Amino acid sequence: MMKEQVIITKVNIKLQGERKHFQIKLPKDTKYIIGVEYGGRLLTKSDGPVVQPAPKEAPKVEAIQDVLVHLEATSSGKESRTQFKRNQLIGELKLQSCEEANWFYATDVFANDANLDYADFSKSGFPINDFTHGNKKTEEIVKVDAESTIIQGWYLDALGKSQKMDIQYEVTVYVWINVEE
Repeated sequence: MMKEQVIITKVNIKLQGERKHFQIKLPKDTKYIIGVEYGGRLLTKSDGPVVQPAPKEAPKVEAIQDVLVHLEATSSGKESRTQFKRNQLIGELKLQSCEEANWFYATDVFANDANLDYADFSKSGFPINDFTHGNKKTEEIVKVDAESTIIQGWYLDALGKSQKMDIQYEVTVYVWINVEE
């Protein structure tokens, strides 16, 4: 009979642009890796803003690196401007097995969606729930044989590098496995 378990690994980041290598040890009775999730939390407050706020006046879009992306639309002869905020990139996460799959998981880690409040009616009395704002997280399904008992992990900081300062935060990696009872 198969049973699901989760292995939780925490990766602490302290320096801008820091690259961390880590290992996740699997139990010997692991048959498959079935899913991966991640999360994170800020450990210390920084001196400056972590995410740049939207300016009161919309700047001209001159480069891809601008924080805001502007979309222009015309309605009833008037030009309106809608501002979408770019999500803050926190870092890159990769997981590797020693088997044929090799790199079986790679993702960019982002902060919460910066555009969740766009056309948000929750200030009108509607309650904010996971299902109304689309921020409920579930694991990303992967199917990897677990012949070896170690997963190599790699994480690269992008948040501290973009802010040009040391920001301490923690990334938590959840690896879901099937074990044989």
